[in-house]
Amino acid sequence: MEQRWSRIVWAHWPIDPNQVAAILPPGLVPDIFDGSAWIGLIPFQMSHLRLPGILSGLTSALRVASFGEFNVRTYVRGSDGRTGVWFATLDADQLLAVVTARLAFGLHYRHATTRCSITTETGCERLAWESVRRQDSARAALTVLADDVEPRVAASGLEHFLVERYALYSWWHGQLLRGTLSHAPWKVREARVIGVDDGTVTATGIRISGDPHVLVGEPVEVSIHPFTRVRPSTSRYFSVGAGRRPSVHQR
Repeated sequence: MEQRWSRIVWAHWPIDPNQVAAILPPGLVPDIFDGSAWIGLIPFQMSHLRLPGILSGLTSALRVASFGEFNVRTYVRGSDGRTGVWFATLDADQLLAVVTARLAFGLHYRHATTRCSITTETGCERLAWESVRRQDSARAALTVLADDVEPRVAASGLEHFLVERYALYSWWHGQLLRGTLSHAPWKVREARVIGVDDGTVTATGIRISGDPHVLVGEPVEVSIHPFTRVRPSTSRYFSVGAGRRPSVHQR
């Protein structure tokens, strides 16, 4: 499956790894950087969505080829020894895409109304994203000012840890799945937060504080590859604190 991601903003907060462990399914543990787990509030525009083969024209016919998305994600290590992303929630402005992703992949998509505006302010790019979930009216909003500089690759260390992620996990019918994706390395710019509403973060049970680490990214063309089952591990590393089954609001 092919798609394009644009207008992406990464806002991340360091948190106690125990907060992340509490929302993970069996077989996953928090991926730690500098002693902390990290939670991200990340909006972006998905467009040019194309299903493979003879289904390629279906997305355009059903008008699901472009929509806004606002997700809450964290970083994990699986019982397969590999790292990836765990999505606590994914709020998207396209009902058919939401239903398909939930049924086919077990991802925690919710139907929401999203909006994004881009303006110029004091020589900087101002990106203002907001989202309201249809199911429970949970809100998310993020307004940032991005530096007017040449985009660059993510710096080694924390930036690379947060943005250069090419795999995700999901919990589907009692099984842990792993999917992979591919795209060119991100080109990013530093930004500063002007306003934030973390309602969809707190709705997961996660509590954050302080100003986030913020980056904005240039558009990328993304290929999504098939999900595969993660084989159970008998490693002692995963026998203690390996995460719990998703709570009711996460299923």
